[in-house]
Amino acid sequence: DCGHVCTRNNVHLRDQTGADNLVLADMGCRNTVFSSQSQSGVHSLGQWAETGVGRIRIELVDEGPTDVENIVKGYLDVLDGTQKPSQVWEILKEVKDSNGRASGVSLGSFNNKIERRAGEL
Repeated sequence: DCGHVCTRNNVHLRDQTGADNLVLADMGCRNTVFSSQSQSGVHSLGQWAETGVGRIRIELVDEGPTDVENIVKGYLDVLDGTQKPSQVWEILKEVKDSNGRASGVSLGSFNNKIERRAGEL
């Protein structure tokens, strides 16, 4: 028995840039390290809707209730045209992790041109 420290405590790994990367353990005691930066495809929502995508999934890890509300509202507002993706991007940049630090947002794998082209095949 390891004591399950990772399930009883909030664990982050601080990287060489000073960013806190959340570590979560699943039921099998496997650990997943989450990037400190959120990843978003908010700029692609319109294009996805035009191609017939009718549902999206927003994955959240350790965001607080107010941030969750703002994130979901932002995505819905982009989909109905009342906010621009750039406005929601600004909201996402300010979302704080469980340590109270805003680590920003990135395109993640959407930034990779090869992966984007693969989706066109």
